[in-house]
Amino acid sequence: MTIVNRISARFRHLLSALKETFSTTEGWLVAFGGFAFILLFAAVLSNLKLLGFIAQEDYFSLGLKLKAALQTLWGGRVTFLHKGGPLTLALAVLFGINVAFIVRYMRRQVRMHRAAGASALGVLVGLLGVGCAACGSALFASLLGTGSALAALPLRGQEFTWLGIALVLLSTFSLARKLVEPEACARP
Repeated sequence: MTIVNRISARFRHLLSALKETFSTTEGWLVAFGGFAFILLFAAVLSNLKLLGFIAQEDYFSLGLKLKAALQTLWGGRVTFLHKGGPLTLALAVLFGINVAFIVRYMRRQVRMHRAAGASALGVLVGLLGVGCAACGSALFASLLGTGSALAALPLRGQEFTWLGIALVLLSTFSLARKLVEPEACARP
């Protein structure tokens, strides 16, 4: 089988799996839930220090803390306007599709295979790159104290987002094949 035929087969599997998964309301809801989870997680990561300050401040009432936290998270949508924002949105879309595939696949199979693990790994690696273009990755900045370690990287931490997207894409194609051909094994 040539490379072109393999790629063509992968895309046919993907289209069939997308049709099957999103033919139900459940598929759409699960995908939206995965998408929203990544967006919320990215907003929290980019505002982690401010949210920590709000939570620890003794002078704020509980109501004021909740209101300030919600306004901070709503203001976190600005996170997606910087240079790495479209990558985070792409990761969220792919994660939503991947979660819908996993749920569909789990309904068919009793045991999960390695494809779901690759998806989770891809998202975790991809989220390492979430942050602003000026100061770099929020997670690395909080772990290292500064974003200076990311300054040495050519894309200032966005490498992790690209790697995460690649891993989630690989997982998505793998799950699509398993959804379309669940009982078929590759010939040696």
